[in-house]
Amino acid sequence: MDGGASAFKAMLALAMLTVTLVRGAQWTMTDEIGPSDFFNDFDWYTATDPSNGLVTYQSQSDAKTNNITYVEGDSFFMRVDTTEVQLAGRKSARITSKNSYSDGVYVLNVTHIPTGCAVWPAFWTVTDQYNAGKWPAGGEIDIMENANDQYPSNLATLHTESNCTIPSTISTQTGTVLSTSCLSPGSNGNQGCQTEMNGTSNANWGSSFNQKKTGGLFAMERAMGSEGSGISVWYFPKGSEPSDLAAGSQSVNPSNWGKAGANFNIANECNSDFGPHNIVLNIDLCGDWAANTYNVSGCNAKYPACSYQVGYNGSSFSEAYWQVSGLRIFATGGGNANNANSPGKTTTTATSGVARTVSHSKHHRTSTAKHN
Repeated sequence: MDGGASAFKAMLALAMLTVTLVRGAQWTMTDEIGPSDFFNDFDWYTATDPSNGLVTYQSQSDAKTNNITYVEGDSFFMRVDTTEVQLAGRKSARITSKNSYSDGVYVLNVTHIPTGCAVWPAFWTVTDQYNAGKWPAGGEIDIMENANDQYPSNLATLHTESNCTIPSTISTQTGTVLSTSCLSPGSNGNQGCQTEMNGTSNANWGSSFNQKKTGGLFAMERAMGSEGSGISVWYFPKGSEPSDLAAGSQSVNPSNWGKAGANFNIANECNSDFGPHNIVLNIDLCGDWAANTYNVSGCNAKYPACSYQVGYNGSSFSEAYWQVSGLRIFATGGGNANNANSPGKTTTTATSGVARTVSHSKHHRTSTAKHN
């Protein structure tokens, strides 16, 4: 009888361990975008840069003609034109996903990040309220961003319409909080709440990242439901990613990934600030952030001014390009971590986490001058 009781206890302990291991939100694949798919699944923005950058964003056909966007091998490339003199703004690209998504996990496989003085690249998501000039209504999530390589590590940032805040110290992340107020504009201008992902020895920005030539995965979980942990960003060097992020995986469970580099645990406080988002990838030059921090970043020791570099030094932008192997979105399921499934939570119009953008018009980014 004691043996039977011991066996029962062992089985119970094993069951409890199994439950513990699979706790958290299980998200299922919604979309997978390979290198060539970017040309079909994204729109090319061609209007004047709303962040006052010294760029001329190219149409898809012009970007192909000018070698700004292309596929080579198993990678999608997006770069800045390196013609030495371009006084009317340097040719670049900004692309926006035709589909919009809500809660879920967004995974970008990156081999090269745009770097250098005057360079302001970003991988981010934003609501279509931009089209109506109502930013930051619907929220903005900056998954990857930096300017002039001012910070050694990647910056993750949120922008909200309401007065959402995060603590100055967060035990559930490895990074360092730089700003606690997500309100934009707010007491810190348009900086938003921001974390530098500098808590590990793995380079996730700049020449240190690019020199490895192996890249890695940047993953963002947006989980604003009743059991969600808010918005989190991880970086995994190639070869160290969790098994459920391996190529071919159809589902992911971020609760098994360990501490995020950035964790904005604002699901209960600010879930209604985030609507369906489109995904944006771009390279800006100078503009409201990079121009304003050009000197403090040490770039004035190389060039007289940000505008001078852009106009006369095309060769200085040889490293200003994205090299991306693919983008995966896991926006189906999620249980009660998914805001669409959580009783009493604000829901979106997205079906199974994804909604089709009706107009496909390009999004205008409001001034995001930071660290002035």
